[in-house]
Amino acid sequence: MENESDNLGIMGLSGHHAKIIGCFLFAAACFLVVALMNSREAKRVKRKEPREADSTDFNLVPVEGSPRLNGMKLKLFAQLATSSLGNRLVSVMFRRTKFDHFRTVHLSEQPTYFPNPRTFEGPKATPEEPHRIDLETYIPGTNTKTNTDFFYFSISDFYNAYRKKITTPEEVTKWVIKMVNESKIQQPPLCAVTQMDEESVNKMAQESTKRFHAGEPLSILDGVPVLIKEELNCVPYKTRCGTTFLGEKEVGEDCTIAAKLREAGAIIIGLTNMHELGRSVFGYNIHPCHGMPRNPYNPGHYTGGSSSGSAAAVAAGLVPIAIGTDAGGSVRVPSALCGAVGLKATFGRVSFGGNDVSCHSVVHAGPICTNVLDATLVYALLAGPDPRDPLTMNQPTISLHEYDRPHLKGLTIGVDWAFLQDALPEVQKACERTISDLATLYGAEVRGICIPELQELRIAHTMIVYTEMRENFDENTEDNLNKLNPENQIVMRLAADVTARDYIGANKQRTRAMHFFEEIFKEVDVIITPACGQTAPEIEPGDESYGCHDLNTCLQIGKYMLFGNLTGLPGLVVPIAYHDGLPIGLQISGKWWQEDLVLAVGKFVEKTLPKKEKPQIFFKNETLLE
Repeated sequence: MENESDNLGIMGLSGHHAKIIGCFLFAAACFLVVALMNSREAKRVKRKEPREADSTDFNLVPVEGSPRLNGMKLKLFAQLATSSLGNRLVSVMFRRTKFDHFRTVHLSEQPTYFPNPRTFEGPKATPEEPHRIDLETYIPGTNTKTNTDFFYFSISDFYNAYRKKITTPEEVTKWVIKMVNESKIQQPPLCAVTQMDEESVNKMAQESTKRFHAGEPLSILDGVPVLIKEELNCVPYKTRCGTTFLGEKEVGEDCTIAAKLREAGAIIIGLTNMHELGRSVFGYNIHPCHGMPRNPYNPGHYTGGSSSGSAAAVAAGLVPIAIGTDAGGSVRVPSALCGAVGLKATFGRVSFGGNDVSCHSVVHAGPICTNVLDATLVYALLAGPDPRDPLTMNQPTISLHEYDRPHLKGLTIGVDWAFLQDALPEVQKACERTISDLATLYGAEVRGICIPELQELRIAHTMIVYTEMRENFDENTEDNLNKLNPENQIVMRLAADVTARDYIGANKQRTRAMHFFEEIFKEVDVIITPACGQTAPEIEPGDESYGCHDLNTCLQIGKYMLFGNLTGLPGLVVPIAYHDGLPIGLQISGKWWQEDLVLAVGKFVEKTLPKKEKPQIFFKNETLLE
């Protein structure tokens, strides 16, 4: 006899569970009716003056009526949202979260669809000569680390150890492979690395060892182990983007980022875990082939995302460098929450050539490292024009001139104090202390600023991400919607309600935002904010099964990130403190193309942290010690 619950069509449950589900659906339907009665379809359109903010008052607010959902509640809500009944419910959610904002205003600006300014100072870079920097001059001559201290090994440590024949790339690689495998079976598993081909990794290590024996390393990265996010094409792996249905075949060609690393002699260990489709700052993954990434500072807490595996691997000491992508903080958020350094360069500075890009007008790629110098060196190697990515072809020559400055005298730091104070008290206090140190110890001037229309900026970023993500994944996700995690099922359904008017309005808001920042940078050299508004949130019971949907925590974590993605400004996060054993980070944002100045400030921010705390999960590579 056919099970009664099968007739309900809900996960094959029966009896008591079926009644609970029926009650839930009935309550949801009642909510839908009430919400529809209280919602207004038509709203008065307000005209905004071009290039002029209505107010400079801080206006970023939380979303009302958005509870945290996880476990079975989230699963059921996703089923409802993607059902025929849920179509109207999702439309109501769209309005309650103010996502219909651009249907209520008229903006006179022309839309900006890509945030890379066409003009810049200095000579134009070419693919043949992106820079004239001798990166080896930035490598200290000796290693000063001892076996008794806690520390992270840097690029310099690897390079010096190989040149002095303390160890070889082969020995280091064997250790990394062993530790990666151990990290997968420990309890709980770190779940940082999702794909690793030991044969190809060992082959790269053998070739690097031969080059050092011959005294002919390819670069300062020769023999240095690196990891790459599962969103970037790298031979011989599958680009699964954190899903179970994308990347069914191994790629046949490296993307430009992987190719540059390979050409520099770096040993690509494999691919790292990520939040499914890169769609959240939590960084979780519920699929068995990926697993839940763990924060090395406390494995009961999230890593941040979406480049969760990259940050976890670096923070745990598996590798000194991992590459992530960043469409809404996905390099900088996990770096901050895991106590690492993360860089997002100017939009169009680092190539996405050879990749299928999801959110093409807000996404960036960048390094996650353990120190600012390493981030600087990897940036210099990866940046530059690339014929495979037309958006990179108009940029100035890469320079590290400002990075070499001995102090911050003559430099003005801008701080939106109302924005900074919207973080939790422990984050606010740490950032204020660091800003004070930059002024008193290194000579910087601090000036108050106001970043206008942050609420509108947040909505614009969301509309652009939803539109571009839905468009780029539409072909694959329509037939695989039920294979996505429940939160992404809801997001995809919400994204289907975004209209051309929403998208065009969002890009007009981008024009306004870029103008506002142009004006701000006439008064200051860099802008400092918290990296995240809180430390890493706890992984709650039920999150591992179905994930979680917690919009306001997402906003608290990611609200300082979004202006950089929407406007294309470069941003760097650096750890500055710890609270209850969890890292707190600070973000430095600069004017377009001025990465060297951002990195210079980061170098001094790094000095304000007296000592780095050791993570609970840490793998110490003793092959490099003399």
